[in-house]
Amino acid sequence: MDQFALTGDGWDFVSPQSQPHASIGSAHEAASASDLQWVHDLSSFARAGYLQLSIVVASVLFLVRYLLHRLYSRVTKPEGSVSAISVPFESCNQLLRAAPLAFVIVAATQEGGKWTDVAALAYAFVLGVLRLVGDVEWRHVALHHVNFTLATSLLVMAAGELLPHIDANHGEPMSPMMICGVSTLAASVLLAAVTRREWMPPPVDLDISERVPAREPAPEETCSWLEYYVTYDWLTPLMLKGLRRQISLQELPALPWYDEPLLLLSKIQEARRKAKSTLWTLLYFLPYELTTMGCWISSCFVLEMIAPFTMYNLLRYLADPEESSVRPWAWLVLLFVGPFSRSVCFEQYIFRSTRLRVRVKSAMTQELYYKAMGSMELEDDVFADMAATGRQKDKSQQGTTSTGRLANLMGADIDAIAKSRDIILVGCGVSSGSTLALIGLYKLLGWSALVGIVTMVVLTPLPVLVGRSMVGIQRDMKRIQDSRISAISEYLASIRAVKYFAWEDAVLNRVNEIRVGEQKKIWNLNMLFVLLNQLTDTIPVLSLLIIFTLQVLVRKEPLTADVAFTSISLVRTLRRNLSIASNISRSITAAGVSIKRIDKYFNSAVPLRPHPVGELRIDNATFRRNKKATFALQDISIDFVEGGLNVVTGQSGCGKSTLLMSILGETILEAGTITCPKDIAYASQSPWLQNETIRENILFNSPFEQVRYDRVINACGLPVDFNEFPKRDETEVGENGASLSGGQKSRVALARALYSKASVILLDDVFSALDAKTSALLWQEAFCGDLLKGRTVVLVTQLPWIAPQADLTISLENGSVKSAQQNLGVVRKSVTLDEALVDQGNVDVVAESAAAHTNETNGVTPNGKSTNGLAKSAEDKRLEEVAQEARQTGSTSRMQFFQYMRLFGSPIYAILALLISVISTASYVGTGLWVAVWVDAFGKDDAYNVAFYLGIYAAWSAADIIFNGLTYVAYENGGWFAARTLHATFMKAVMSVPLSWYKATPVGRVVNRFSRDMDSIDSQLAGMLRLCLEMLTRLLFQIVAVGSVLPVFMLPAAACCSVGIFAGETYTRTAVIVKRLVSSSQSPLYAQFADSLAGLPVIRARANMPRIFGDQLADKLRVFEKASEAQFNCNRWVALKIDMMTNIVTLAAGAIAVSKAGHVAAGLVGFSLTNATTLSILILLFVRAGNDLEIELQSFHRVLEYAAVEPEEKKDEYESVEESANHSEPVLPNNWPASGEVEFRDVTIKYDLDGPEILKNINLKFAAGERVAVIGRTGSGKSTLVLSMLRFTNIVSGQILFDGVDITKFPRRRLREALTIIPQEAVLFNGDVKSNLDPTGKVPAETLDKALQYCSGIASFQFHQDGEHAQNGNGQVDGAYSDEPPAFAGLALSTPVKPKGENFSHGQRQVLSLCRALVRQSKLMLLDEATASMDYETDQGIQEVLRKEMNEHGRDRTLVTIAHRLKTIIDYDRIVVMSAGSVLEHGSPKELYEAQGQFYDMLKHSGEFEDLAEFLSTKA
Repeated sequence: MDQFALTGDGWDFVSPQSQPHASIGSAHEAASASDLQWVHDLSSFARAGYLQLSIVVASVLFLVRYLLHRLYSRVTKPEGSVSAISVPFESCNQLLRAAPLAFVIVAATQEGGKWTDVAALAYAFVLGVLRLVGDVEWRHVALHHVNFTLATSLLVMAAGELLPHIDANHGEPMSPMMICGVSTLAASVLLAAVTRREWMPPPVDLDISERVPAREPAPEETCSWLEYYVTYDWLTPLMLKGLRRQISLQELPALPWYDEPLLLLSKIQEARRKAKSTLWTLLYFLPYELTTMGCWISSCFVLEMIAPFTMYNLLRYLADPEESSVRPWAWLVLLFVGPFSRSVCFEQYIFRSTRLRVRVKSAMTQELYYKAMGSMELEDDVFADMAATGRQKDKSQQGTTSTGRLANLMGADIDAIAKSRDIILVGCGVSSGSTLALIGLYKLLGWSALVGIVTMVVLTPLPVLVGRSMVGIQRDMKRIQDSRISAISEYLASIRAVKYFAWEDAVLNRVNEIRVGEQKKIWNLNMLFVLLNQLTDTIPVLSLLIIFTLQVLVRKEPLTADVAFTSISLVRTLRRNLSIASNISRSITAAGVSIKRIDKYFNSAVPLRPHPVGELRIDNATFRRNKKATFALQDISIDFVEGGLNVVTGQSGCGKSTLLMSILGETILEAGTITCPKDIAYASQSPWLQNETIRENILFNSPFEQVRYDRVINACGLPVDFNEFPKRDETEVGENGASLSGGQKSRVALARALYSKASVILLDDVFSALDAKTSALLWQEAFCGDLLKGRTVVLVTQLPWIAPQADLTISLENGSVKSAQQNLGVVRKSVTLDEALVDQGNVDVVAESAAAHTNETNGVTPNGKSTNGLAKSAEDKRLEEVAQEARQTGSTSRMQFFQYMRLFGSPIYAILALLISVISTASYVGTGLWVAVWVDAFGKDDAYNVAFYLGIYAAWSAADIIFNGLTYVAYENGGWFAARTLHATFMKAVMSVPLSWYKATPVGRVVNRFSRDMDSIDSQLAGMLRLCLEMLTRLLFQIVAVGSVLPVFMLPAAACCSVGIFAGETYTRTAVIVKRLVSSSQSPLYAQFADSLAGLPVIRARANMPRIFGDQLADKLRVFEKASEAQFNCNRWVALKIDMMTNIVTLAAGAIAVSKAGHVAAGLVGFSLTNATTLSILILLFVRAGNDLEIELQSFHRVLEYAAVEPEEKKDEYESVEESANHSEPVLPNNWPASGEVEFRDVTIKYDLDGPEILKNINLKFAAGERVAVIGRTGSGKSTLVLSMLRFTNIVSGQILFDGVDITKFPRRRLREALTIIPQEAVLFNGDVKSNLDPTGKVPAETLDKALQYCSGIASFQFHQDGEHAQNGNGQVDGAYSDEPPAFAGLALSTPVKPKGENFSHGQRQVLSLCRALVRQSKLMLLDEATASMDYETDQGIQEVLRKEMNEHGRDRTLVTIAHRLKTIIDYDRIVVMSAGSVLEHGSPKELYEAQGQFYDMLKHSGEFEDLAEFLSTKA
């Protein structure tokens, strides 16, 4: 008998010891009738009828159980039309069910003994008729049983009737009736497989069903079973559309109901409750998916063994056709069916694993989002202790921010977990396939194989040790990556401040410093990965070398073609399996670290504890921001006036904002009690706005009520501001409200609070960013009317005239209640009694006329409602946002990897890497070719010098391993260089763009590319490129190898390859745009994450608002899932098409070999068949690698796109200072600027060259040494005037001269380095005070110390000079916790600064911003409402420091201040009053007061008119 024989359990083995004089694998002298006895036994058992009866009984039992236990009433959602029965298909099905029944009845009557077949077919026919009577669910279940019965009956009948015919000695023909019966039964099963499935609305939880939009069934829910499991032709309409034209997001297949994000969220939350860790959560979350994946991939690797088994027997047949007991067509059928079945199983595994990847991403993103929504912000970096211990912390690391950590968790960590899905492939597939391969080797080679197997087992711990080392490095790398993403997020969020101070180079140096540390870890990880791969490659090759050595030298056995090439095939399978495990080990390692990080976050997050519901009241309470914070509100007892105005006052840093945060539950309640209503509206000191329209920000997910909306926007003075915007209240506010002024942001945030129906409103210093007139009007309209009637208002403010009109005034001092004075029954009134002035001052005349013109030209009604059509729905906006980014990203060339390889270091290096890939593949194929030569030498009895052939084989094997290792090193090293270059270029580019670029590009989108896309370039892209090129070269080499032995093989190969190329081209055209849509659909997720984290207190204060935001995230995830699933499913569509072609090619190779039996040397035939049978897996791996490469190249393209954005400063825009120095009149004198003189000459300003004029015909001159104040209504152009001096705007006409030089004649950076601005919102960065005062490190320490001494004496810091030294705690990201004082003893250069300066109050941050300005010692200093949010003592202290600084350094330093608080600038040298982009009046304060113009009007509204008038009257 054959050495290998197919038994019920696998391969049978005839011990070589029983044939001492016969070589292993030599043909037996004769084939006895007992060789295939198992075939006849199996056929007899199939005919006996037991199987047929078992099928029927099992089906009946399941049906009875279903009918007894089914739910006859249940909720179905989404609603939709239930699939109707297709009459043509149903008629054909009924006919084809009846036909085999009739044929088998005739056959049973003629031959007898087939009545069990009749029973099974009759049962299926009757059940098929009965299914038409009943509801949809019954039809659905009954059809499954009908198809199951028919399919299993076909298998049983085929085993009984067809299987015996593979025996060459079997001569009994089948009866015609049975041929017809089996044929029609096969047709019936095939028709059932191609019939579209009926769809039924699924059962969904009632709570979820109310939040899920109704939808029609997805194509994959109604396609046929053949399409679903084999061909994926339900995607063909999409592919054909993509072949003809660009497809849109709406044309992608709909999302199936079982992938609904909210359903996935409920499942993972339920799993989390059962489990203690993320790993077990995932196991509970997706048990069915993981089980089916394991079954499919195990079947795949088992079916893969059919190919070497078939090749072995086919080679034996070719060696001696006359002695074969099995007909050769049986082996050819197996040669096609085996690889094709393996392909179907493999693609089903990939289909389900990619679906699992999408589900994990969706579910865990939502779970993390909800966890962040319901938890207090982590006070420390919880991942710090996960970094490598016992070693000094890398100096390149810096503290991480909460936003940065969560962004990395959501991006890199969840992605890492999702990508580790192939652990199932290793655990189930590789293990089962490798086990069968080892068994096959043993049965083929006996104890020689055992020695090789033992060698593999002994050497296996080496890769394990390398893998463990990778875990530690991966953990350290993640820690540094957190630092990098945190730093980049922080700098980009404050890019305006970075550009104000020309700190781009300092930021680049800091980020690059962190990046260097990260890349060191990446390099170590890459080298360990190369070592791991070398070990996994070397171990199987070494084992095979040992096996062949023992076989030919020790056992003296000849090396025949069937033994040699089957052994090579099995060992290569082992080698590939170990290589797969090695490659996946990196993903598994990364996933293990990420799972621990997510566990750490979930275990460390402190849930928010809502206060008991009741009236707003605090009794003897002590609040602390976090456990490590030294500052606390102590023994606070306040009985707030319900339905009244409660005002909180006090100096900066006394705890005002912390009090509001305590009411919201954002602090730790250490003692006492507090009650408050469930629904609270909150407006923070630093306004938080969503990147939506003004209207959407005000509505804040509440229903639109026209009357209420109009009252609110009028009360907040917004209609005049709307007049400045072409789209009025449909204007996008931009990220962080970038398109609005500070006062506009503050009033929009206030309008959001007022529009809500919350019974309690918390307002944190909403007047600080408003001018005096706007404050007075806002006070009158919002607080003096009935808009707030019956609502409890807690207002933090520094305005002195508000406190006397409050129902309750609370004064705080250093964390305690200094006093609480009630004024019950007080009547609130406007701050001025001059109604005429109020009426005149309500609306800017210039702005009103401009508004009228805008209304006429834009079709907008006065209340902001557009008459041109309805606003887009939220769903349309989300789809448009994704489509817009996809369009901006542009097309990706499929050959873009050449552009990537150019970054490897040099073009020569890239060519060398490609050459090494070719040589590596050549050595791989050459090893098999040499074995063919060796085998033929044995066949001709020429192989006398065994050592020669064995030595050459060893040399080929060594070359294979060496060049394979060099390939890994070449690509990993090149990828490392490319990633370093790309990151540096990318970072420099985003630092060099103009600020206007960030208005159109959300920071979340940029961070997404720094996080996810750079992570892909760091860890995936080079490996994918190497694998793709390796598979391509190997595929080409093996096709040539087969064609060189069997030239006729090239004809079917060319034909099938042509079909495959067409399928690939169809796929590529569709896949490119789908991949871009996938990449673009992720940016909104990052944006919402960052947006929500910035506004957590505002969101959580409102009842049910976190759930609404969660639903919005689910909306975005639906778009992401839809695009991702389309992308992955397109891969399956093309993979099966191409794989079918390669299987046909393999079958053709086998058929050609059979036809050439006896004419071609056995060794060469074995060599060609070995290569032909692996073409299928090579094609699949090539297609998968190509798909993955295209995905990763999208990351490269997206990073490259932003790395090539146009910079703010063009290279050829200016002559250098050195070149201009050669001219007779240099642009910049050597001592420029010598003074702070500024002159505007008929200047007109636009933000965009094609936009409206913001400033018009400005003519001003500020003499050196003057203190100039610029005042005016919010939105009048004050900040634009200041920004123009920094060249953040476009000067369309006129000139701005700074110290006599036109500022447009030299680079912007030189200008910004020469002056200093203290912006409206002070920005501090993570680090210490020294790095915040001078990030460049160029300022002497003496200068820093002196500036710090000035600041230390200001009132904000005087409370804390004797404070106890302690560690810092995190503050709130939006500055809401700004009143928490810094936790340190005194103010020093080494004092730590938390991200965004969160351990300082808002006022203290401004003082440090002043200190930063003093350090620069600029001739021109600009203050943009820098003291608006400070108490008077701190404000006076800052002004005193400025006077002292200017007096000490001569009177050549000019100070330009934008201020709303008139008391601050009443003693300035000059006042400039602006309105609607023009200068209304300017002169000294006394002159303007006496002129009784606009300045006088503002004095009247200030609430301090008497004091200010007295000061001006007494002034000389």
